[in-house]
Parts: sequence; C-alpha cells; structure tokens
Amino acid sequence: MKLAVGGCRLVLGACLLNACAGGTPLLHPAHTLPEGDISFAAGSSGQLVVGELARADRELERAPNRPGGATTDDERRRFVEGGLTRFAVAPGVAPFVAGRVGLGDHNEAGIAYTGRSFRLDARHAFEWPSLALSVGGAATGALSRPGDQPGRDVSDPASGNGGLRRLELASLRGYGLELPVLFGYRSSADVVKAWVGLRAGFERDSASVSVVVAPDTAVASEADATRLWAGGLVGFSVGLDPIEVRVELDAAYQTVHGSMLTGSGELSGTVAGLSLTPAAAISAKF
Repeated sequence: MKLAVGGCRLVLGACLLNACAGGTPLLHPAHTLPEGDISFAAGSSGQLVVGELARADRELERAPNRPGGATTDDERRRFVEGGLTRFAVAPGVAPFVAGRVGLGDHNEAGIAYTGRSFRLDARHAFEWPSLALSVGGAATGALSRPGDQPGRDVSDPASGNGGLRRLELASLRGYGLELPVLFGYRSSADVVKAWVGLRAGFERDSASVSVVVAPDTAVASEADATRLWAGGLVGFSVGLDPIEVRVELDAAYQTVHGSMLTGSGELSGTVAGLSLTPAAAISAKF
C-alpha cells in the first residue's frame, strides 16, 4: 500500500477566528480511476479574499482600535459583515487530505478534509484516450470547534449594548451542496494531466461566537450565514505512476448573507466579492 505523504503546517495569519480556512480545492483530474484503484492526496490550500470581502475583513480588524468599538449603525453593520466573512468564507491557510476510489464504468467517489470542512462527492466521466468530461455532485459539511469562549449569555441584561470590539469563534457547524464540471487532458503515458472546470454551490453555516463589547465584556452569542458561490478553476499534475504532484487555482464570486445576536439585538448584513484558492498536493495510488 502506497500512501501520499505530505506535511502541511497551519499558517494562521488571516485564519478563520482560530479555526482553519474555507478553501476547498478539487485537486483531481477529469479522468476517473480504474475500477478498484484507490488514490490518496495530501497538501495544503489557501483562501484569499479581495475587493469587498477583503474590505469587510479589514473592518473587523479595525473595530478594537476605535474608541468604544463599533458604535454607530454603519460601524455595527460593517462589523457583522466582517464576522460573516471570517466564519463563512474563512480566509487563511488549511491542510488538504483526500482519498478517491474508482467504481468502474468511468465512475468515481471521493472524500476530502480541509481542516474546517469535509467534502463527499461522486462523479461520472465521459472519457476518450486523451480527453475527458466529468460531471458530478458533492455534499459538504463544516465542523470546527476551536474551544468554548467565556461570556455572558446574549439575553442577559448585564451584557449591555456597548460598542462591538472583537469576535471570537466558539464552534461552527454547517452543510452545503456543490455541482462541479471538469474538462481535462492527459498525455499518452499519464505523465502530464491538465484540467479546467466550473463549480457552483451553497453552504448554510451556524456558529457560536463570543462578542467582546466595550469596555471589555464577552457576550456569548449565535450567528448564521448563507453563502452562495460560483467560479472556475485550472489545474495540472506531473508525475510517474504512482506518484504525482498536483497544483490547482480556484476563483469564485461569493455572496454571504447572515445575522448575529448581540447585547443590542439582532444585526444582519450582506457581503459579496471574489476569493482565490491556490492549492498543491502530492498524490499516490495503489
């Protein structure tokens, strides 16, 4: 049995409130595995946000530097949008571990784990010697439990309605669906493979959070978000059977709408923008 061995160190610079990042690359070619063959892959992925998503993330970082925190309606809305970006889109770096199995008749199934979430998928490919068109579906689940955060219950009158200063994640759970389509090429000796594709999906997340309210009161609260996204990807692999090195870049436009309870009531917000997910892994099959 030959396993793909890859180390990935968790770099948490812009990470999801002490959890792992939300990037979920495919990192597999369009052609399916032969019946009974199994492959494993290990590596890492990054989730980068630009435009409005990056602005929302920066606004969350600025809140503790404001006198009294986020106090106006506009500042509170931007605080919530930053929180939604942090726990639903989740910029940062995460590990990537995956396994796939060939089911025969150009069918394949797989499972992947990225630190914050897992992904179960099945697909069918229309294959020719060098080209393939793959169509499938996937179910995703988000599960992260960095640890319980202290705080008053949001319904406690003593929690107050001061300015919002910081947001800390206690736990995250969610589910989603995805539709990926891939078109790919492989060389005659399987040394080089390349693929391009389209992906679209949604995810529904719920989180237990601790909101730090000015001057320094931690309020235990709840937040929820619905994320819709669509985009494309390009990837390639190079190697000699059974080892491959795979690289992929995904880009997606994401829209997140959600709400959060605080000491001053429920606050809602919507944020949208572009995310980039570079990823790399070592794969082996047996």
